[in-house]
Amino acid sequence: MIKSMKDAYSVKGKNILITGGTQGLGKGMLDAFLECGARVGFTGRNSDKAQQVIDEMGGKYPGCFVKYYQADHRKQEDCQNAVDSFVADFGKIDTLVNNAGAGRGGDAIDFIDNNFADWHFTLDLDLTAVFMMSTMAAKSMRDTGGGSIVNITSNAGFVVNKPQKMVAYSTAKAGACHMTKMLAWEWAPYKIRVNAIAPGYFESGITPPDSMHLLKLWIDEYTPTGRQGHPAEIGALAIYLAAEASEQMTGAVLCIDGGYSLAN
Repeated sequence: MIKSMKDAYSVKGKNILITGGTQGLGKGMLDAFLECGARVGFTGRNSDKAQQVIDEMGGKYPGCFVKYYQADHRKQEDCQNAVDSFVADFGKIDTLVNNAGAGRGGDAIDFIDNNFADWHFTLDLDLTAVFMMSTMAAKSMRDTGGGSIVNITSNAGFVVNKPQKMVAYSTAKAGACHMTKMLAWEWAPYKIRVNAIAPGYFESGITPPDSMHLLKLWIDEYTPTGRQGHPAEIGALAIYLAAEASEQMTGAVLCIDGGYSLAN
């Protein structure tokens, strides 16, 4: 419980585990936490990209503590190995950021054509993996006095992001939003807080070239602030949810989409 603003937003020395930290919003949050003096572990599937991230962060923040764990979060054993390895290296988990995810679109009526593979891939990564990582981290947090879990969901969890067709992604994100509330209620006795950040369109560097015309439409026509978000803005919100300033916040789903969802 904070009693003053001194160090209320500090994450210096805290141990942060970020899934999917080699690019996009995950890398942006990793950068933000390291800049603020946290110790960060991150997961990914590409070890070459991960080494580039480590080299870049080491150059920006000399002496920073950052480690990489290879993981495909659709696999239970990879999730458990990531959590166990992080605890072995860092001592405990103060904050888990469930960021790893991906979306596969297309008309839902055609999902049967590939035996629902796109549906299963998206639900496995964007929903089931979040649950697995959360429960594994929570068991460790329970034994060390609590912690914070931050789920990166999407405004697609509660609005229809037209005109693209993304039923699997939107369904998974809606599930993750509600799961956040359920776990927050269940785990409050263990002093584990669970919150979610629901972004809109952000400068992630991973927007497919053939979708750029849609991105321009979303910004020009539907986003009141008139721009995409920047990864540092997600980082700032994640830091708040990891810091003592947010100690009384749990079960919240915080939308950060430039106002896109206001009229959609």
